[in-house]
Amino acid sequence: MYERTTVDLEPAEAVSALRSELAKRGITEYAVVDHGHDMAQAGVPGFTAWTLIFGNPAAGARVLAADLAAAVDIPLRIAVIAGEHGTELVYRDMRTLLGDELADVADALTAALRDLVAAI
Repeated sequence: MYERTTVDLEPAEAVSALRSELAKRGITEYAVVDHGHDMAQAGVPGFTAWTLIFGNPAAGARVLAADLAAAVDIPLRIAVIAGEHGTELVYRDMRTLLGDELADVADALTAALRDLVAAI
């Protein structure tokens, strides 16, 4: 279900590189969730993990026009985690979320995720 790519960067550096790449491409960044920080603030052991939430409103409109309930699956997300063998960038193949009825949009979104990950 998840696609994983290991990168030769520290997790925080990977987050920074992804944010820079999003800005360079004019992709809207909605939020960056620092799970470890939030867990530490709550007094529990944290994990080295972030979730970047971003998207393209025009592409999102196509998804929602087909099925408004798809709002639960967008905007896009990439997780940055400290993996066993380095920093991993994790995302979902959008067909697992949007199904075959939105295959063209799902495939385009997955291709954008793969391209973004490959850029760093």
